[in-house]
This record gives sequence, C-alpha cells and structure tokens, in this order.
Amino acid sequence: MSFYILIGVTVCEPGKKELRAMEKILVTTDMSSNSKSAVRLAIKQAVARGAELDILYVYYLIKPFNWTPLAFDVYSAEYKKKTFKELSSFFKRILHEAGDPSVSYKLVLVSDINTTEGIISYALENNCSFICIATRGAGNIKKLFGTHTSKLIGKSPVPVLAVPSNYRLRPLHKILYASDITDYERELKQVVAFARPIGAMIRLLHIRQSYEFTLDPDIVSPSLKKRLNYDIDILTTEREVSNTLLDDIGTVLKKVKPDILVLFTRQHRSLTDKLISSSNAKNSSFESKIPLLTFPKVAD
Repeated sequence: MSFYILIGVTVCEPGKKELRAMEKILVTTDMSSNSKSAVRLAIKQAVARGAELDILYVYYLIKPFNWTPLAFDVYSAEYKKKTFKELSSFFKRILHEAGDPSVSYKLVLVSDINTTEGIISYALENNCSFICIATRGAGNIKKLFGTHTSKLIGKSPVPVLAVPSNYRLRPLHKILYASDITDYERELKQVVAFARPIGAMIRLLHIRQSYEFTLDPDIVSPSLKKRLNYDIDILTTEREVSNTLLDDIGTVLKKVKPDILVLFTRQHRSLTDKLISSSNAKNSSFESKIPLLTFPKVAD
C-alpha cells in the first residue's frame, strides 16, 4: 500500500488572486535531467489550463533485518526530509527557468515498492486528468519508452502524456489523433476534453487498409462538430504495406507537423505489439519528437 507525504505549495504573481484549479495534472520525476522535459511541459499546461500541478517522486526503502523499528523510523524520516528538499530545489530551478509563472503546485513523495502502481494509485485517488512522464527521446520504438513509461501506458486507466527527454517546449496548438475508426466518436469526446481548455485544433487521422471504407470529410466533419461542439478536421491516407503502422504515422507527422500525437491503446497487449508487428519492429524508423498522449481503449 502506498504511503503519501503531501505538502502543498502555491505560487502566484504579486497582486493576483490564487487560481482555483479546474483540473489536476500529475507529473512524475526521478529528478534526473531526462525528466525535466516532462516537468516543463506540465508547468506550461498547468498555466494554460488553470490547473493544479502535482509533482510526484516515488521511492521505497527496505528495512535492514538487523535494524530496530525505531532506527528505521529515524532513517525513514531523515530520508523523506532530505528527498523532499531535493525535490523542492529540483522543481524550483525548473520553475525559475520557465520565468516563475503563476502556478498552483504540490510536491508529493509516495512510498511504494512498485513505482508504476504508486503513480497510478496516486493519479486515481487524486482525480488527475493525465499523467505526464518523460521518455528517453528519439530512437527505435523498442528503445524509445523506458520501463515505467511502457508499464504506465499498458496499465493506467488515467491518460498518459509521454514527453521525449529532448523535447523543445512549445504550445500544443495542433493535435493529431490517429484512429482505427472502430470507436472514434466516443474516443473523440476524450480528445476534445483535453483540447478544449487550450483551444487546440484536432485532426483525426485514419490510415486505412485497401479494404476499409474512407471517412468522407464533407459528411463526417460537420456531423462531429454538431455532436461535440468542436471542429474536427479529417485526414485519411493509405497504408504502405512495406511499412509498420508507426512508420506510416511518422510519415504523416512529418507532413502535417502536429504538436502532439494521440493514440488509444489496447492494454492487454504490449506497447510494441499494439503499434507494430514483432517481425519488423527493429526496422521501424519511427522517432518520437513530440509528446504522445495515450488513452486506454475500451475493450471490444
């Protein structure tokens, strides 16, 4: 069971009233330089959305068998005090680099033997809109996502925003939602819920097989706008049989240059199997240079 240390901090510009958070964003960090990109984007989104930001560090201490309970309690208290101080300094440096924006935030230490479960439990118990986590940066898909990121995407009922460690911060104005169109109307409701607070444009991408029907933009776009009260652009393209699905998505990314990619994933399969076949995974040229927002797909 997780043990939570919750310490709230609010930073506001002089003369401004504290913003009441409309939603809560969770960003998890190991305080490494690679995790800074996720924290920077989380700060940017918290400001843009008027949301509260929770900065989470998960740890676990093992009691040496020859230690007394009192000795371990003293050690644990000192460890938490030291770690919280380090987390505070780490975050404040990034906040200062960002220009010390007005943002309501909370630093959180969670003790859990399973890092992924600790993150998910906290996100669920605190009604977080999404979990922000850094990835390793550009590279082969099997090397792209670290263990924690892959496990989060594979298990979390809360959406996961994976941010490349080498990502250069920019506003999320253009969203590309790659869909298999099996449940696109229901999925679009979740995409719109993410996009609406920041006024982002949504483009639905369907990379179709030769035997699949094509969405007609002239019919589908007006219908979706009426139902969702949001403009949805439609883009369809053909699958290239010699490519992985990720390669086809990557080709579109280079053409339309979105700020974020959205996917819905089936969580009973591994991340790699969801997106590309195991036979040609090592040959995939897909590189992630923009954040990837994943939602769990509703079971068939």
